[in-house]
Amino acid sequence: MSDTCGSKVIEFYQDSVVLITGASGFLGKVLLEKLLRCLEARKIYVLIRRKRDYSAQMRLDQILKSMLFDRVRSETKAAKGLFDKIEAVEVNFERDDLGLEPALRDRLRQEVEVAFNLLASVNFNEALDQALETNVECTRRVLNLLSGARRIKSVIHVSTFYSNCNRALIEEKIYDDIGFGGYDNIKSTFAKLQDDHKQFLSPVVLGTFPNSYTFSKKCAEVVVRDKFGHLPVGIFRPPIVTSSYREPVPGWVDNFNGPSGMVVPLSQGLYSAALLDPKKKPFIVPVDFCVNALLVCAYDVSKSSVTKSIPVYNYTDDCNLWTWDQVINGFFSGLGPIRKLVAKYFTGTITVNPVRYAICKRIMMFQAFCLDLIRTFTGKEKIMQRLFSKMVTLSEVLRFFCLNDWKMTNANIRRISDEMSPLEAEMFPLDIRKIDWTEYYRNFVPGVIKYAVQPRSPRSPSISERKLKESKARQTKKLNSGLFYLLWSSVFIIALKIFKNLFNKV
Repeated sequence: MSDTCGSKVIEFYQDSVVLITGASGFLGKVLLEKLLRCLEARKIYVLIRRKRDYSAQMRLDQILKSMLFDRVRSETKAAKGLFDKIEAVEVNFERDDLGLEPALRDRLRQEVEVAFNLLASVNFNEALDQALETNVECTRRVLNLLSGARRIKSVIHVSTFYSNCNRALIEEKIYDDIGFGGYDNIKSTFAKLQDDHKQFLSPVVLGTFPNSYTFSKKCAEVVVRDKFGHLPVGIFRPPIVTSSYREPVPGWVDNFNGPSGMVVPLSQGLYSAALLDPKKKPFIVPVDFCVNALLVCAYDVSKSSVTKSIPVYNYTDDCNLWTWDQVINGFFSGLGPIRKLVAKYFTGTITVNPVRYAICKRIMMFQAFCLDLIRTFTGKEKIMQRLFSKMVTLSEVLRFFCLNDWKMTNANIRRISDEMSPLEAEMFPLDIRKIDWTEYYRNFVPGVIKYAVQPRSPRSPSISERKLKESKARQTKKLNSGLFYLLWSSVFIIALKIFKNLFNKV
């Protein structure tokens, strides 16, 4: 990409105007932080919708006050000046014009040079028509805005590696095998149906796809190709994105999606079960490596904009992949010695058998019921059944990805990695093959506990924010009663041993 003395990637972003959708999401926040801390963009437009009583600016302020941006504040003397580069643009993604005033719309089209479309609904259980609306139609509206951008150099649409998960081999290309006359025909058909008819037809349309999310992301890729091939656009496909490896701090994560939700009960000495095949190999990437790849791919798109085909980047690698069994053991390594022993041999159950998992679910929910009963007697809020219900739901929606694995190609990702100069490789580490997974998983559980379970209160919180944080603090206080949960685990250890002796196949 450049000689050994400089960086074409850094030059590409210097004094540029960047637009981001989905900056309030997990990946979007880390992208925004990296842009601020490491790259000298002139302006960053963040398209954010109003949420309840929070305006776009208020939501942006919440994001910037979070501990994710502490490194920007501590390492940069002119941190306030960096934050001033960001402008919140309040949008309504349900409107064709995004709800933008003509003057603002024209300003965006006049200035924006690089765009990242991270906007998506990751609700796997969402109704198909709603998933198509968010993941396809909202993308169409954003790219319609960018179609009139006069200085646009690169557009990255963030899809998912699982947009073609009905295939055993996923290559770096757009697959146009939607069926039923294509996406436009599906859209027009659903527009004429009542809700009960949509519900009846959805499984037929999904076919071998496990959920509406993956199918809608596939449709979005086809729409990008068919409607916006005139733009310098590329499609970026990340797999399961998890906590950070190194930047801005090891182990940062702010949600309980995917593996981060799996480890919470285990970290507290509680019984937890997961439906997965320990022999399968999941595609997992740390969020900071994913952001680095995203930034470099945007530069690569700007170079290849003269070509006719849209570049696709499968940000995965089958080298040095760990099995689920190794991943889970990696999670255990981040626990204290006693909890590690308890989790590994007693309170952590991994099974590929749906019957056994059904029994394990009942054990989990009975445990939650007992804990809530104790909380009721001590005057505390009942939260455990709700917490474990979410855990069970998470495992249910992820079962397809935990029981299967895929082969893939990633020539584009390996190419850009090989072309990077030493400076770029240091500033934008993205080669998954160079990750020390032992170190990564050792930091995984402590990171979830520190950054997701025990979030620090933001500076100058509002009354509603303070109430929310106080509620989380009350939950965290009980979850961190280590002795209580250790004793509780001992009860379950005895019960489970008796149970397994009675039912050897369970």
